[in-house]
Amino acid sequence: MRQGFHQTSMADIFTEAGLSSGAVYGYFKSKDEIIAAIAEHVIGSVTALLEPIVGQDPPPRLYDAVRDGLRSAEGLAFGPDGFARLAPQVWAESLRNPGLAAVVHERYLGIHGLMTRLVSAEQAAGHISADTDPADVAKVLVGAVMGYIVQRVLIDNVRPDSYADGLAGLVASESGGRPPA
Repeated sequence: MRQGFHQTSMADIFTEAGLSSGAVYGYFKSKDEIIAAIAEHVIGSVTALLEPIVGQDPPPRLYDAVRDGLRSAEGLAFGPDGFARLAPQVWAESLRNPGLAAVVHERYLGIHGLMTRLVSAEQAAGHISADTDPADVAKVLVGAVMGYIVQRVLIDNVRPDSYADGLAGLVASESGGRPPA
């Protein structure tokens, strides 16, 4: 997190981990494998935050799910050891590393699937037009979550409730910007 992937040497990793090179290479063949494991952890953390929210019966309203997901991430993702600071590094690295790009692609498809389930539930409840493809709405939601992470890490001008309110404002309904109760 402190130096970025390219500035961090394997010697730095051995020192930080308090392990010998042999111990580290017993688990990972290369620095690229370590970066892929970091990506798995970072994106897996997002999935782990979303799964209990999406898995509720009945599913929460989309506004509530976004707000609650962002609230849950606040302490885990943005603390001193939080995974959010690594997310932009993982995204950038995946642009040059095809193996990492495949990992990122696969994991974000899982997040997209969770978001699609939420949108489908909103459609079934009559809160979103049946003419809208749930997968398209989910793509926008994934982008919004990624945007939240970037703004929170780089600018630090967003918080869960205000961000959820802002998203709701984009699709303001007769209920004043929030989904009907």
